[in-house]
Amino acid sequence: MNKLQLAHRGLAMVVLAGALAACSSETTAPASSTEQATLATANVTSLAATLRVRCEARQNSRSKISVDGNNLSPRNGRFRARVRAAGGSVTSGTRRAVGAEVEFDFDSGRGNIARGASQIPARFIVARSGPDVIGELLNAQGRVVARQGAECRFR
Repeated sequence: MNKLQLAHRGLAMVVLAGALAACSSETTAPASSTEQATLATANVTSLAATLRVRCEARQNSRSKISVDGNNLSPRNGRFRARVRAAGGSVTSGTRRAVGAEVEFDFDSGRGNIARGASQIPARFIVARSGPDVIGELLNAQGRVVARQGAECRFR
């Protein structure tokens, strides 16, 4: 569903809420067109994809990153994740979302790589000012649909 369709759906919900309020025994002032547009925009914004990035580095012996997308559109769509850190940039393979969620793992540990994590170097994550890692979620067309920075845990 594209943004215009979502905006129309949000506007329809505002109109429906106004109609229900008109049927109630309470008196309410009709919402102005500005209020309706604001409510519709808020509805569309709340439907935007979200991204959670977690990361950990163990004294130059291991790096691991988890990138989890939620509230994705299209549901069951195909996505890739890209992580950027001091060690460079790595992009995962394509994965199909389950409903509106998808998860990606990046790891330097052989066992996790064997279980499907995308490989990154052991020294991929280095402490720096600002986010240590930036995760991005890309749709099937390669466009970034969500971006999130994270400060990593160092052990």
